[in-house]
Amino acid sequence: MERCVVAMCGLPGVGKTTLAKIVYNKISHLFDGCSFLENVRDYIERNGVVSLQKKLIQDLNRRDCPEVKSSNEGSTLIKKLFLKQRVLIVLDDVDHFKQIKPLAEALTWFGLGSRIILTIRNKNVIEGYEDGEIKEHEVLPMNDGHALELFYKHASRLNFTLENYGSLPKNIISAVGNLPLSIEIVASYLCRKSRKSKAIWIETLQILEREPGKEVKGLLRESYDLLEEKTKQIFLDIACFFVGVEKTIPFCMWEVCEGCPNRGVDELQNVSFLKVGEENEFWMHNQLKMLGREIVKNENNKSPGERSRLWDYKDVQIILRESEGTDKVEALRVTLNYNQDEPEFDHFRCEKFHPLSNLRFLELDYADIEGNPKNLLPKLVWLDWCGCTEISKLFAFNMQKLEAKRLKVLNLKGCLWIIASLEFPASMSLEHLILEGCLLLFPTIHESISSLENLVTLNIKNCRYVKYLPQALHSLRALRELLIDGTKIESLHFMEGSLPALEILSACGCELLKEVSDSIELLKNLRKLTLRSCKQLRGLPHSMGELVLLEKMDLSYTSINKLPSSFKDLKNLEVLKMVRTFINEFPQAIKIFEKLEELDFTLCLSLVGDCDIRGLSSLRILRLRRTKISRMFAKDYGQFDILELDDGVDMQTVS
Repeated sequence: MERCVVAMCGLPGVGKTTLAKIVYNKISHLFDGCSFLENVRDYIERNGVVSLQKKLIQDLNRRDCPEVKSSNEGSTLIKKLFLKQRVLIVLDDVDHFKQIKPLAEALTWFGLGSRIILTIRNKNVIEGYEDGEIKEHEVLPMNDGHALELFYKHASRLNFTLENYGSLPKNIISAVGNLPLSIEIVASYLCRKSRKSKAIWIETLQILEREPGKEVKGLLRESYDLLEEKTKQIFLDIACFFVGVEKTIPFCMWEVCEGCPNRGVDELQNVSFLKVGEENEFWMHNQLKMLGREIVKNENNKSPGERSRLWDYKDVQIILRESEGTDKVEALRVTLNYNQDEPEFDHFRCEKFHPLSNLRFLELDYADIEGNPKNLLPKLVWLDWCGCTEISKLFAFNMQKLEAKRLKVLNLKGCLWIIASLEFPASMSLEHLILEGCLLLFPTIHESISSLENLVTLNIKNCRYVKYLPQALHSLRALRELLIDGTKIESLHFMEGSLPALEILSACGCELLKEVSDSIELLKNLRKLTLRSCKQLRGLPHSMGELVLLEKMDLSYTSINKLPSSFKDLKNLEVLKMVRTFINEFPQAIKIFEKLEELDFTLCLSLVGDCDIRGLSSLRILRLRRTKISRMFAKDYGQFDILELDDGVDMQTVS
């Protein structure tokens, strides 16, 4: 089978990314490895191409990415690792072949049958490909029926009748070219602006017919102006910093700053300014993101130091090199200059940060700060320091000197050279601690972590020297999320009374994990358990049935061949994934799970016999490809959004 590039092109807002996601979800199970890289253009600008190469390798390899020091090294590694693998790669929002080149320059980098899907605005992007099959697919605007349905969905949110508006909805849809984003924005605007005023609908139509593109942008700005003030600030934060970010941590910051995040995010969703993805991540269309950034830049066109948020490399260098920062700056991202081949670390003096007395969010990307830290950043809520070279340089002073009562988020992801176990002062009120990828050269975390009484999230993913959880961890009464993926932990064992609030436990890719002990029953509030790619794990304890609140479980790529009989008590289970496990028969224990929505047994080559899903009334996604299931019984096959079966399966409808 030939390798192929599929380029999805079309107008901004026509739905290219949405279509790419639908295709990706439908065919991803057919490939050896898959990766969906969203907002490639923006990601490279913000994080550099090496970071994106590492994400691609990790996605396709389903394990940690080896160290990559340069884009050339990353490209060489991609070619070496996936030369014989059939892969599916989506590169979303690329506008130049130079963005594709370090990730997938040639189709021959990958195995036969591989597919690369691009979402592009300009067809010239694909001219860099000289080998393999190249296909273009123009994503057209919605047809009139679907466009009208979308308009009604967003215009009717306040439950007033549209019967008296005659042909206005159809004419408005036509005026914006049947583009989904424009339809959502205009409909939501009319819904909020003029609940029952037909005159405003007529005026809006007249404006759209004169200059549709320009006026949709004008409506975006007017819709922004109608938002509550706190909602505006949340929108600007997301547009500048948090697209693609899981919402939990931003919520924490907004709560400290009295930003009413639940109300604000709900309002943004209602006006179609924001969507929240399956993994609770923020998603915003590029047009809306650019609107937010333009609003911030217009706060002061001449002096970046007078703006509330700074993310652009040049602007940040101006205020830190030339001491132009002011107390108006609330959020700051200090990145490397990714426009040069080998970005260099920036070095700043603490004194440059003293004018930024109202800073609440600071992200440092491989930068050093030295000097006198006295009275530094008293209102800081979120400190994100990727690649801090030494923990002793954490703001050039010990953590005891931080304004600990206000700091809620500390992210030290990728701080490779931490050579001592971290000690946490009792005065800290941290809620989110991220140590992902840190080389903590101790088999466990320092016992002082027990002093972090308010800790909600602990992320020690890929801390490869960590072999067991500290006893002190069990005293964390507020902890809701524990992420230990990629560690050397051999057993999951818990003590009486431990982690009473824990809702999420993720231990993906723990190569030495062999046992989940009976003590897991102590985690009474557990909602999500992920043990994906723990290849030495052969079974689960009978006590699993005690986790009655469990909603999602992923056991894919483990050596599990049977579920315990107590599994029948997990009546709240909504998602069960067991891809490429050794299970040999359809589990009797789950046949009457009325809340189960998704079930995935793809590549379970030992799974034989019948599949009876008559009791699974909520099941919407069922994946059984590459199994030996021969017959399936269901009440109604129309219940499925996704049904993946091998050819030849005998499908019977039985009441």
